[in-house]
Amino acid sequence: MSFVMVGDTVYDSKEILKDIKNEFEFQEIKDLTSSSKRDDTLVYQIYLDANVLKDEIESDMDVEGIDDSELVEELLTSCDEQIMLIEDFIPEDFIGYAYTYNYDKDMDILKAVFIAADKKLGESKLKEIAERILKSLD
Repeated sequence: MSFVMVGDTVYDSKEILKDIKNEFEFQEIKDLTSSSKRDDTLVYQIYLDANVLKDEIESDMDVEGIDDSELVEELLTSCDEQIMLIEDFIPEDFIGYAYTYNYDKDMDILKAVFIAADKKLGESKLKEIAERILKSLD
């Protein structure tokens, strides 16, 4: 179990994970909070089915004329947008950061991370934390 302290409030990362799982249908989500080695930061690794996002992209735009690299860029952007929606379901004391860091074309999986930290840290510190965490992911 990982606990995160924001202000005077202690949050259980597993409880927040349950809330996220209840709201979203990700292929898989892992709680990596304890690996962040910070007591003010939540970290979740998320796997999304790329085919689901491809279907959404195809319904929003004509994909006939775009090449593979453009489609991958659209997938990454769409995945970031999906992951960032988590921020609406976590306590208000947190600010969130979402980043899609890998597209496995063979398995049709997008790998992303959602990181949330105490709002008092600010966005620039959150980005520093995110960069460090991203270096440690597969």
